[in-house]
Amino acid sequence: MSLIDTIGGAQEFATLPPVAGKVLSLLENANSDFREITGVIETDPALTLKILQMANSPLYAVRSNVTSLQQAVLALGLNRVANIVLSVSIFSKFIMLSRSNSAEHMKNFWYHSSCTGMVAKNLATKIKRNFKDLEFIGGLLHDIGKMAMIQFDPENYAKVIELVRNEGILDVEAETRVFGSDHCVIGHLIARLWKLPKELQLIPGHHNDPWNLSEGKEVTAVIRVADLLCEMWGASVEEGITKVNLIEEKSWQVLCEFSPNLNNLDLELFTFELETEFRQASSFLNMVATDSATK
Repeated sequence: MSLIDTIGGAQEFATLPPVAGKVLSLLENANSDFREITGVIETDPALTLKILQMANSPLYAVRSNVTSLQQAVLALGLNRVANIVLSVSIFSKFIMLSRSNSAEHMKNFWYHSSCTGMVAKNLATKIKRNFKDLEFIGGLLHDIGKMAMIQFDPENYAKVIELVRNEGILDVEAETRVFGSDHCVIGHLIARLWKLPKELQLIPGHHNDPWNLSEGKEVTAVIRVADLLCEMWGASVEEGITKVNLIEEKSWQVLCEFSPNLNNLDLELFTFELETEFRQASSFLNMVATDSATK
């Protein structure tokens, strides 16, 4: 049986975590209000605490201290809180299922994914594009295929990392050698199994090649640029990328197609500012990652 068939039929990958599924259903119901949604979230104290941590983090720069879920909703907006619920509960599910030999990998992926979401958010702000937080949530979820592969078979994923390091190949090539498939294919499968919103299904499957998309191309390109930069800045997940030249990156070229003024940027200054923001928030994100991995 192939990896795709195995993961597709595995109970732990078949459905969203209950709280996330209920929140998504309520959001799709026009008659739902924020009290119903916060009521569902409050049934999970650990998730509620994580949302409060996120709301008070440098990611959102809320002016006053957020001490309750209701305050978080008022400060961040219902959709943004729901998106945080979706991403954090998914990661919590994987962390909970992790075996001891995969826990360290999971912590690294949570950190990388958090950093990618944060850098994507800052990048979108800098280029003056409003994706309604999709760039942040997509950044958090872009590597869910890798997380599933690690959860399914951490011993073989260790071989993937070994191939990337020893042969200097990209992660997708190493994954295909070891598993017969790569994390983009697996990520898209899981996003469809979980019936995530369509735009969030595209990102796990196409974050490595956003230029091939007919919709969601720009936001996915933002996430890919953030992903590459995080690899360079110490939030790596062994993608096999050793250097990044934005001018030559096809994802950056996609962004320039949508915003031609980016061609005139001082890229060195631009990336320096992004990296400074990354460094300022990375200690918080590392704390969240360590926290999640030890739950």
